[in-house]
Amino acid sequence: MLRNARRAGDFIDASAYTTDKDYFNMLVNMLLTWQWLDTPIQWSKELSDTLYECSGGIINMLIWLYKWIMLEYIDSKSKGKIETIDKKFIVRVNNKHFKQLKGAIDIVNQARTEELEDERILTIAEEEKNKYQMPESNISNMVYESKMMTKVIDLGREIYVEFDSDSIGRATRMVLGEDVNHRLKPHEVAKQVIAILNEEPVKPKRKATRRTPASKNICDYITDDN
Repeated sequence: MLRNARRAGDFIDASAYTTDKDYFNMLVNMLLTWQWLDTPIQWSKELSDTLYECSGGIINMLIWLYKWIMLEYIDSKSKGKIETIDKKFIVRVNNKHFKQLKGAIDIVNQARTEELEDERILTIAEEEKNKYQMPESNISNMVYESKMMTKVIDLGREIYVEFDSDSIGRATRMVLGEDVNHRLKPHEVAKQVIAILNEEPVKPKRKATRRTPASKNICDYITDDN
């Protein structure tokens, strides 16, 4: 009655539906289609919440509880007493017929609550970790900068003893900040660093360009290209 069949393959959480309150409300509405009452009851949040609390959201328990609610009502009517189907009546019926199961359901509900709380805490922790976790690209840049810094400082200190490591380091960061693709070699970086420290602008290398022919040779130039 209250068991799950063994399944092959991946683990399936067969009780996941019990946490879906919208689904449970739909089940209660379906059950209310069948009533043996003098005055039919309508769905209400209190009614649904009470049934959920007593059954733990388990379909099997919900149906059995609902059956006994109807039977107890009919039994009371046969004795001349008309019951009101409210929270007090439902809890009384549940305690009468399912008292021993109530403790087990409470344990399951408590475990589920703790599990959901654990998942919530882990989710928050993961979000916090991601918030402060440095991207891989940043880590790679830091490693590159650190290695380059060490090499450039060593090169600079060998030749220019008047510059301290801090000064060389600051200038190195300036150069590396422009070299976003990490194309410069250590000696090229060192050259630009020393130029900065000496306040000498580094002249970029001129790109090789094709000389434009003089006007008198323009015809020969066009003919050669063709």
